[in-house]
Amino acid sequence: MQPRNLPLVLGLLLSPFAGAQEAPKKPMHDAATHEQLSAIRRQEQTVDPMRKFTPAPDKDPSKENIPTDIISRSDILCFNGLATLVPKQAILFNPPQYADRIGMKAGAKIVPWMDFYAANRGWIGTMEITLKQAEGKEPLPEKPAEQMMKGSNLVVATYLGGPISKLAATAPAPAPK
Repeated sequence: MQPRNLPLVLGLLLSPFAGAQEAPKKPMHDAATHEQLSAIRRQEQTVDPMRKFTPAPDKDPSKENIPTDIISRSDILCFNGLATLVPKQAILFNPPQYADRIGMKAGAKIVPWMDFYAANRGWIGTMEITLKQAEGKEPLPEKPAEQMMKGSNLVVATYLGGPISKLAATAPAPAPK
């Protein structure tokens, strides 16, 4: 080793010890005994909120609103041997030249939305919407909606990149006087 590199090597070796300070010591605790753990469990069981739970008096919506099959709740986009499902009302604009691409074709392979969209970006456009817009509580912005209607691409409503149904806008309730 060359003598001019010696201070550099010593500095690198001793640097971890230069700023070392003694860490504050934490108090040591004994492990909990079985009796202590049992007492804590008994105490938690006496204040269990689920014991006070009473079922809602209304009808169970999960038994009333039994979902139908996924095909009846979806639109199918199909082109070039690939098909994908999008929720009903997710297609915001469908120009006449793409009307034949709605519906399943024989021999088409069903793929996830992202794969289908990646393979068909030339004729499919997306419009990212908010949850309030999807619920129909807020209208779509006018300028993008006008551009969508003038365009030649099929437009699908998306939320966080995935297709979502866009419900019809509801008129806001009149303000009380």
